Amino acid sequence: MNSDIVTDSISDAWNRTRGLLLARFDAGRWLKLGLIAMLGASVARGGGGGGYSQPASFPSGDGGSPGEIGPEVIGAVRDALGWLSDNIANLLVLAIGLLVIWIVLFFVILYVRSVFRFIFVESVAAAREPSIRASWGRHTGRGLSLLLWHLALGIVTLGLVLLVLAPLFASGALIASGKALPAVLGVGGIVALVVAILCIAMVMALVQALTEDFLVPAMYAGRCGVWEGWRHVARAWRGQFWNVVLFYLLKVVLAIGAAIGGGIVVLLSLVLLLVPGVCFGAIVAVIVGAGEQASAMLIYLGGPAALSLVVGGLVYGYVLQCLLLPISVFFQAYALSFVGRLDPALRTIGRTEDARVLKDARILTAVGR
Repeated sequence: MNSDIVTDSISDAWNRTRGLLLARFDAGRWLKLGLIAMLGASVARGGGGGGYSQPASFPSGDGGSPGEIGPEVIGAVRDALGWLSDNIANLLVLAIGLLVIWIVLFFVILYVRSVFRFIFVESVAAAREPSIRASWGRHTGRGLSLLLWHLALGIVTLGLVLLVLAPLFASGALIASGKALPAVLGVGGIVALVVAILCIAMVMALVQALTEDFLVPAMYAGRCGVWEGWRHVARAWRGQFWNVVLFYLLKVVLAIGAAIGGGIVVLLSLVLLLVPGVCFGAIVAVIVGAGEQASAMLIYLGGPAALSLVVGGLVYGYVLQCLLLPISVFFQAYALSFVGRLDPALRTIGRTEDARVLKDARILTAVGR
């Protein structure tokens, strides 16, 4: 094991980050790289919950007790069911159309993000700042190849999970048929299923990490698709197993430090959410204070309220990405340098090039003064 390969990669990454962003502050470059990084980043996730509430009672049409259902309610339900029955075909067509539109948009967004993944790599690796339009033309094919690779990983993951859950489905069918399983077998099977799913998640996470840290740099440096990229990675890994392990160990340490610094930036940046929050709160206050006109106000102001949240969230995410840009550039440069040091044929950045970039930035700074 040659630890200098890893430590020199860290030095290369720092020199590249400093030469690209810190030696001479360029607001235009920060904003451009921030946009590219945001479009090539991971998607957000969300969740929700619920609680218990007292069942509502329907008022009766003849002034009866609150628990009784009046003829007006029954008639309204009958009319609604009749309308659904008469328009079921149109509703199915509408649902299928919306589903198709959602699927198309989903894949379009994934494709755009895959292409911008390589545009960000080029923005970090190139000696000169590339044009987004020109970079898009260069990486459309590689973006499609990377998208298909991610889809294949998703299909494999889903297939493995369904295969692991097959005994659970079979057990449920046996129980539903009245044939109960032994308690020990049931508990052991559940534990085995949990362990198997955790193993699948760990393997897929490892494949995803190798994709981001090795496959993408190899595809960029080799100007190739997924399969040729993996061939480049396999050649680069020969006799370098422990260097790869050390690469990830140091990356974990660096990621902890970056998480601390990035967490502070995130906490300080939360003040930016006050702007869309105040706008949304003002709109809600106007709707609530409208009294009898609340329904009409909701129709007119509901859209702007939702728009303020969406636009505010997008702007906040973009600004936050710009603030955290040195971290994104550093880790991308770290992977690019390490892959290039494992295989000189995949070399895209290095100490000599970054020193030249830093020198050019200092010369420009001196001329500006």
